[in-house]
Amino acid sequence: MEVPGEHGVGRGEESALEGGPPNLTFCLNCGSDRVEDYCPCCGQRAGSLHTSLGTFMREMLHGLFSFYSPRAWRTLIVLLHRPGHLTQEYWHGRRARYVAPLRLYLFVSSFVFLVHAIVAPENVFDSISEATDAAAGIEFDEDDPIASDDLGMEAPPPEPWFVDSVVQPIIEDPGRAGTLFIQGLPWMFFFLVPVLAAQLRILYRRHERFFIPHFIFALHFQTAVFLMYAAGITVDAISGAGAASLLAWLGIFTILFLSLRRVYRQNFLTTLVKQVGLLTVHFLVIAVAMLLLLIVTGLIT
Repeated sequence: MEVPGEHGVGRGEESALEGGPPNLTFCLNCGSDRVEDYCPCCGQRAGSLHTSLGTFMREMLHGLFSFYSPRAWRTLIVLLHRPGHLTQEYWHGRRARYVAPLRLYLFVSSFVFLVHAIVAPENVFDSISEATDAAAGIEFDEDDPIASDDLGMEAPPPEPWFVDSVVQPIIEDPGRAGTLFIQGLPWMFFFLVPVLAAQLRILYRRHERFFIPHFIFALHFQTAVFLMYAAGITVDAISGAGAASLLAWLGIFTILFLSLRRVYRQNFLTTLVKQVGLLTVHFLVIAVAMLLLLIVTGLIT
């Protein structure tokens, strides 16, 4: 017997460390004599650690990702083809047919950053290099009227600690800084998902007062963003043009609008206004997060 929904909502994270199902006559956890693949009383998997390394690896990959099954492709198709429907399904408890949101996000984000490292490794490095070169080239002249604001007050120079602790290490070792910055991006975006969920809860608190449903929406939307971004940069890398990335961003805005409409069920104008406000605030949050990541990168370089 199999615990209902095990494949869809995911006990698989533990399955690799529990090994393959042996021939047990009782549950090693609670002692129930009705155990098969899973114990019907306590839910523990009837696994054994006495298994081959190959079996262990297959169980681990299956448990973590389950991306060699029709359910995975069904999830991705619904996510992109019917924006918001996947979130609705989870909200209404119909989860077994789809990959769990967090598992889907982790797999897709890992895949996307791998694609980025292959097809566009220079993007982030160029951004860091341009930013640091600009910061390093700034000179402040007390007699320069451009360095003063409209009230005649002198514009303050950058803090010495920022130049010495952040800018200078990046300039001295841009290769290591670029690597550290790219390694920090997945963590940054992961921690921004609950921030986006909090914004959704504020905007739609009358529609859904609990945080977790909004978190599911944010996970699905950020996963769709990663997929569209990966598709855009891959096509651009192959074709040598920049049109695909532009279309990908238009697709992201469209997916967000349709998802908000489908899930929160508000009219066209209200949804559009809330989307603009949501994106404006979230882009500011991303900008602050990128600055903080840049500072951390400089400090540990």
